[in-house]
Amino acid sequence: MQLAFELRAAAAQDFAFCWPIYRDALQPLTQELGEWREPAERRIVELALADAGASILQAEGADAGWLHVEETRHLVQLRQLYLLPTMRNRGLGTSFLGWMKERSVRKRKDLTLDVMANNPARRLYERLGFKPLTTAGNKLTMRY
Repeated sequence: MQLAFELRAAAAQDFAFCWPIYRDALQPLTQELGEWREPAERRIVELALADAGASILQAEGADAGWLHVEETRHLVQLRQLYLLPTMRNRGLGTSFLGWMKERSVRKRKDLTLDVMANNPARRLYERLGFKPLTTAGNKLTMRY
């Protein structure tokens, strides 16, 4: 089952919603592999939310997560995708990624994303047809 979703533009005031989702998802993964640097991580979220490619993912009439996409002439890059814990494993990520895949095919652009090597979301990306492209440190770049 896939959940229907909507997107709304993110704004700086969405930091209070986005930061805990990001922190709670990434802090344990980062600490398995190295040091968590909270000020630098907070800055990543602040910069993402300041970009025009940042959106709040909504499902079932409420904010369900957030994302950040950068698009160039030849590439669509999913920079961030984080869901509330209550919205994970319900088909929302699959729905969104399917939409992104269709969009990139329609625009004749590659779709890439980075994922930490120890992130369980990697299995979802592989199942949806993303293939490893490069590895740098603890991050894997994948392309559809």
